[in-house]
Amino acid sequence: MTAAVPTGPKSLQVLLVDDNPIQLSLLRHLFQRHGHITLEARNGAEALILLATEFPDVVVSDCVMPLLDGYQFCRLVKDDRATRHLPVLLLTAQGTGLARFWAKTCGADRFLVKGRDLDHVVEAAIALAKQAPRPHTTHAISKLAQENFGVDSIQRRLAQALEQRLVETALRDSVARLYTADHDTPRLIEGFIEILQELVLPGALLVAYLGEEGLICHGVHGSSTSAEDRLALEQAAAQKGLLQSMVSCHWHPAPDDGERRRSLRDPVFRVIPATTPGYPVVGAMAFITERRAAEDFERLFEIAAEELGRLLSLEDSRLRLYHQAIRDPLTGLYNRKHILDMLDMELDQCGRFGQSLSIMLVDFDHFKAVNDRFGHAVGDQVLSTMAQRMVLGLRKVDQLGRIGGEEFLAYCPQTDLEGARALAERLREKVAQDPIPGLPPNDRVTLSIGLASWEGAEDSAEKLLARADQALYQAKSEGRDRAVG
Repeated sequence: MTAAVPTGPKSLQVLLVDDNPIQLSLLRHLFQRHGHITLEARNGAEALILLATEFPDVVVSDCVMPLLDGYQFCRLVKDDRATRHLPVLLLTAQGTGLARFWAKTCGADRFLVKGRDLDHVVEAAIALAKQAPRPHTTHAISKLAQENFGVDSIQRRLAQALEQRLVETALRDSVARLYTADHDTPRLIEGFIEILQELVLPGALLVAYLGEEGLICHGVHGSSTSAEDRLALEQAAAQKGLLQSMVSCHWHPAPDDGERRRSLRDPVFRVIPATTPGYPVVGAMAFITERRAAEDFERLFEIAAEELGRLLSLEDSRLRLYHQAIRDPLTGLYNRKHILDMLDMELDQCGRFGQSLSIMLVDFDHFKAVNDRFGHAVGDQVLSTMAQRMVLGLRKVDQLGRIGGEEFLAYCPQTDLEGARALAERLREKVAQDPIPGLPPNDRVTLSIGLASWEGAEDSAEKLLARADQALYQAKSEGRDRAVG
């Protein structure tokens, strides 16, 4: 192993790893010619020994070497907290897909096929060194530096690295199967927690998802953590900024075996955002566990957060597309197709359980005059404002949708005609109480409402709507601003 003297203020320290002395010499002269320091090792084992005392900016390694090849060396580097951020550039004379595959799976930052001109190797190494997030002020001690650097130690570490990859693959596969199995958001989160809790506990683990319908937070805990610990974990997650409107999580205890009851001697809190490249952060996972476990499984926790980010991003996209498919874009109410589908399902429930149901067909009076006098932009604002007022004027069990223009449909479960009439009168009065932005202060938009009730098993949605439409026509012919049915 040799080192050269630096030749310039911007020199990088480059670790070259190659069992071919000619190739090693070419790379050494090439990097030194560009003003960089070189360290050299003849195989991956020598390189690991060297990394116990040296802190290069980048590693350039051959793939095929005796004792410990480039892929195995890279795995050990990336699985060690002390060296995981050290950029590794792998070189090979084999440009096959399999070689590229192994380079990717072992964690290499870049993979290049050797050519006659090696200048591109220098350029790639410099680019990796500039992008590396590794701090240059403090250096952690590698795992192997704390052990005997014998063959047994290296083989043991390599076996652990391979086992780690197997666990990572199993984790990714298990989380991926969650999405194909169930599209219910809370159950997706609970399924993820069930997969991860064996790794994290004893302690506590929570997962939070911030979607269009608000915050969903679920957690699991062992008996070694108190209610105060769980509250502190929720607050730690909230302090990260994503969960500013943090609400209490839905906690449930893990199976209470001896391991769960073990006290935490050196507990640490970890909060990791669930992120997917190119997509906003929509969730996070947070946990309490032993410091040693947090450090030993740091990479696995990061992969879990990546998979959670992918899971929640897919779910977020699915929900957004679903809402776009069922919602009217102007008012935010259900669109025509969805409100009618919901009505069909509600009528099916009426037929099965003998429940009552009434509907309202609602039309804005003289709405065309609003568009003619003030323009369609004001008309759209009136539609949106009136839609929100109607939502507030109905009960939570009632469902409202826009079925076209200024016409709306509401259905009222377990409500007879008299009950629907009382609701309609209250609704009609409520929406006309206050001025509407965009209209003169004295202008009000009133409602004409047609009512109809379900009449039994022989009735249908079409007949029900036809009766409500006839009642609406009657309300308009009698002077508008009234409910008829």
